[in-house]
Amino acid sequence: MQQIQRYFRKAGKALARFFGRVKKGSPIDIAILVCAAALIIALIAILVMSLLPDAAPVDASSSAPSSSSVSASQSGSYDPDADALDKQAYDGTILPETADGGQTYIDETMFLGDSNTYRLVAYGLTTWQNNLSAVGMGIQHVTSTPCMYFKGSSSPVYVAKAVSMMQPRRIVITYGTNNTNSTADTFKNQYRSALEAIKKEWPYADIIINAVPPVAQTRTGAAAAQKAIDEFNKALADLAKEDGYRFLNSSEALKDPATGFARASYMIEDGLHLNEQGAKALIDYVRTHTYETEDRRPALTTIPTHTATPEETFNPQAASSSSSSSSSEAEGVTVTFSIKDGKDGGSLSGTLTQKVKPGETCSTVTATAKEGYSLEWGCTEGRIENVNNGTLTFTVPANTKLESISVWVTFKNKHTHSFGSWTDAGNGTHTRTCTASGCTNPPKTETENHIKGNWTADPNDATKMHIYCTQPTCHAILDTHTHSWSGWTDAGDGVNHKRTCSVAGCPAPTETQAHSWGATDQATGMRTCTVCGAAGKDPNWTAPPAEHVHAWSGWTDAGDGANHKRTCSAAGCPAPTELQPHTWGATDPGTGARSCTVCGAVGQDPNWAPPATTSVPAPAA
Repeated sequence: MQQIQRYFRKAGKALARFFGRVKKGSPIDIAILVCAAALIIALIAILVMSLLPDAAPVDASSSAPSSSSVSASQSGSYDPDADALDKQAYDGTILPETADGGQTYIDETMFLGDSNTYRLVAYGLTTWQNNLSAVGMGIQHVTSTPCMYFKGSSSPVYVAKAVSMMQPRRIVITYGTNNTNSTADTFKNQYRSALEAIKKEWPYADIIINAVPPVAQTRTGAAAAQKAIDEFNKALADLAKEDGYRFLNSSEALKDPATGFARASYMIEDGLHLNEQGAKALIDYVRTHTYETEDRRPALTTIPTHTATPEETFNPQAASSSSSSSSSEAEGVTVTFSIKDGKDGGSLSGTLTQKVKPGETCSTVTATAKEGYSLEWGCTEGRIENVNNGTLTFTVPANTKLESISVWVTFKNKHTHSFGSWTDAGNGTHTRTCTASGCTNPPKTETENHIKGNWTADPNDATKMHIYCTQPTCHAILDTHTHSWSGWTDAGDGVNHKRTCSVAGCPAPTETQAHSWGATDQATGMRTCTVCGAAGKDPNWTAPPAEHVHAWSGWTDAGDGANHKRTCSAAGCPAPTELQPHTWGATDPGTGARSCTVCGAVGQDPNWAPPATTSVPAPAA
């Protein structure tokens, strides 16, 4: 202890001498003091920064970060396995990989969502006729804000109402990018309310909940945002399992497996939105993870023309974003006009490739449909007020950030199809072809994925089971199991015999059938199965009555001149008296009498005649 005290006394004297030299203006000592102070300030700053949150929430309107904005703490604090989905726990909920559903599947699907869904139209992957989305939109806006617009009406409607107007066969819904300031429970409850509102308006569509897309690792606050998104996706998978929806785990197509963040090649500079390559990867995943059930929609009514929701509806910054610098302002946007589908149904005229600055108008392009065809315009970005007018003067959106915009026309045959039966195409799909005259050449053919049913026994071959396509006019065999049956044995229930299949994975490894009974033994009531040899009593058998044993008396004359009789003294005798004809002995020739040799009765032989009398001459007198 004394040594420690001496040490502090010496240190105190040294510090006093040091500060004395500083006061006198010693350059070396002043430099040492400044360095020490700077070191202390740096240590305090490091301690404070380590205690601050490492990320900020995702904001739909946030700008792209610089490449230096990602810190080691941001990327290192995210564990991609922490909230990873256990696919086995969601078996039957998470959609598995299937055959490619093709463009027909996409066309029959209505996509609901925020700006990433909105971009599907910009990239030409959907049209506004199967896309109800808005930039900056959150799940809460589905039930709180009318935001969907239709041609001929200036008043927007709620999303659920818009769904019922568009009458889709199925829905893929994707919200969450703009909700990461919420808790997972709040997000889940808002999602459930939105889905219930949609089902109430249009209960005929299959609903598929899509995973919230990941963010890029380069985005400010990426770690916290991605952690929230993973929690959201687990909550959405739980919601789908609880309420009977299907979950599309598209994150596995968009994430970099090495980091858990979005693949860098799939995102634009802001690290939040999908680029065209990422959007195509998403659509490819949708097409190869299909969910097809029987179309249960009622007869469809006229479907209105849906138009884009103005970007400033949920993102006020979009209205002023045109003031930002971009190459599209300086150089103009390349606008390309083309025929997307139905090239045999019409033609385009005018300047088909134009360079136009944002906010300015292209020169007129005219689409001319042939007789029997209609036309419809579409575009990757912007608004076309009258999509069925052949003459189009397109205006480039003032706030566009794209360097090129595609404008297309589709020519549609007005012919009303009359499709034949579905037939197996042999590749996991079935097809049907229009049989009505005047159809396209070749006739219009539709292709759909088979609809898998349950394992069903082959009605003609007891060794096989099949999974059939449940489309009534197709009924293709999609899978076959061949049994390897044991012999029949008694099932032990008194009614059936059974046999078992030894093939691993058999969908129905035990088969039971009713016994096939042989003849019933009338003395015992027992019978034997002619298939398995089991023995059992016939429930309809009745035991025969017990045999009666007579206690006969001796034979006595019945008194009728013809019979003798005897009587049974046993109680309950069913026939207590028995008659039999007399057994007559020899007839006395002199008298005609005879006696019964059994009972001793005496009677006159009815056939007896007295002997003839011989006359004796009278003696002579």
